[in-house]
Amino acid sequence: MTNRRRPNGRVRRSSPTERSTPRPAPAARGDRPTAASKKGRAPAARGAAVRRRQRAAVVGALVLILVAVAVLALRGGRSAPAGVVTNPAAFTLPALDGNGQVRLARYRGEPVAVNFFASWCTQCQAELPGFKQEADALKGKVAFIGVDSLETGDKNFLPSLFHLAGAFTALARDVGPGGNGLHAALGGGNTMPLTAFYSAGGKLLDVERGALVPVSALKIKIAQLFGITN
Repeated sequence: MTNRRRPNGRVRRSSPTERSTPRPAPAARGDRPTAASKKGRAPAARGAAVRRRQRAAVVGALVLILVAVAVLALRGGRSAPAGVVTNPAAFTLPALDGNGQVRLARYRGEPVAVNFFASWCTQCQAELPGFKQEADALKGKVAFIGVDSLETGDKNFLPSLFHLAGAFTALARDVGPGGNGLHAALGGGNTMPLTAFYSAGGKLLDVERGALVPVSALKIKIAQLFGITN
């Protein structure tokens, strides 16, 4: 037994147990990984990074697939039904309201003006009142066919806005991957509006790219190509 002096001057005696019990070693501070441990963790980190990139690639591929499916679904409504033809010389298109077809051959014996429009086309809105006016005035003399093409919105917007169903001889919708098969075959490109003029024998006489405004421009065109005035 040993003696220890306390702060108050008294001597404290230590027991044999206290003397023989070793004190725990202080916890190490700031332990750092050894070079070996660093080498072991490096491949694991690289593997995790690779897995993350793989997961990101899989997610990206799934997103692309979903987008493609959505696009195909949207274009499905523009696909060409059986019997549809986009050859300008003998076209056959689905009726805009979904009932039946609109065929150029049906109007043989009568000059035909085929006017293309789309809901987003502001110039179409500028010229359609004049087309409606002439369609009413020349009913029985010139057949006016309206074709919704390159559509990205409501195909019935302009026909409803300008009450074309009662004035135009027929209303149709264009077909094809971009919803512009006949429009493209006539060389329309991105031009809208576009109007194709056919003789009474079904021959394509002229294609006007752009708006025929004011209405006098349309009157002049009809007089020049068809020899018809009102």
